[in-house]
Amino acid sequence: MKKFLFIALIVVLLLSFVGCAPPSQDGMPVILLTDYGYDDYRVPRLKGIIYNTYPDVEMIDATHGITGMDVATGAYILDLTAKEFPANVIFVAGVGSPASEDVQYLVLLTEKDQIFVAANNGLLTNVINDFGIKKLYSITNTGLYDRPENMLSSHYILGRVAALIASGRSLADVGPEVSNPVMLDIQKVTVANNVIQGSVVFIDHFGSCLTNISGADCAQAGLAVGDTLKVTINGQTISVKFGVTYSSVAEGEAVAFINSLDFFQLSRNMASFASTYNLSTGTRVEITKQ
Repeated sequence: MKKFLFIALIVVLLLSFVGCAPPSQDGMPVILLTDYGYDDYRVPRLKGIIYNTYPDVEMIDATHGITGMDVATGAYILDLTAKEFPANVIFVAGVGSPASEDVQYLVLLTEKDQIFVAANNGLLTNVINDFGIKKLYSITNTGLYDRPENMLSSHYILGRVAALIASGRSLADVGPEVSNPVMLDIQKVTVANNVIQGSVVFIDHFGSCLTNISGADCAQAGLAVGDTLKVTINGQTISVKFGVTYSSVAEGEAVAFINSLDFFQLSRNMASFASTYNLSTGTRVEITKQ
C-alpha cells in the first residue's frame, strides 16, 4: 500500500511539473503586426529575415496598416488580435519602434502562453493588462545576431529574435528578466450619477470611434436602446441616438451603439464620425442620457 501511494505521489508531481513547464516553441507560427505599411521595404525584409533564420517557419500577416508611430492604437489592435489566437504563437509587434541606441526590446510570455517580441514603448500595455506576465526578458544578447551592430534595424531585431524563438531557442537566451515594462497611461472608465466617462481607443477605416466603455458600463448608467444621448467630446456636446447599428439612423446622422466587441461605438451612417468632430485616439468622452 505504501509503495502504491509513493508511486501515485510521483505521478502527481510529474503531472504538476509538466503543467507548469513553459510551452515548447519549436514550430510555433509567427504572427506579424506592424505599422510598416504595405508599400514599404520593411515588410518583405522582415519576412526574409525570419525565413532566412528559420526556413520551416509559418508566418501569418495580421496587419501592417496601423498608423505610423501610433502606439496606443497598436496596443489596442494587438490585444484584440491576441484574444482570438490560441496559445503557443509568437507575435512580432513592430509599431512605433525606430532603431536607436536607447530603444529597449522585450520578449514577453503571458499567462496565456503566447509570446510577444516588441519594443519597450507601451505597445504591450493592453496585452499585459488582459493576460498578465509569466516571463519578461530584455533583449540584450548581441550574440543572437548575424550582422554588425550598425545594421541592426528594428525590423531585423524583432524578426531575428522571433525566428530564433520559433526554432526552439530558449526565451532566457535573449537576455535578463525584467519587471517594469513601459505602460501607456490609459484613462479608466468611470460611471457615477449616471454619467459615463471614457475615451476613444480606436478609430476604424470608416471613421467610427470605438471607446473603452463597455455594454455593462452603459447598462449601469441606465442607458437603453432608443434613448437620446448627450455626448461631450473635445469641448462640444452633441445629441446622438442610442441604436443597434448604423442603419438605426438616416444616412449621414450620428449614432451610438454597442458593437460586436461589446463596447460603445460612435459612428455616422455612411460617413466618418471622427472626421466630422476632429477626433483622435485618446480623446475623452462623456455620456449621459438627455
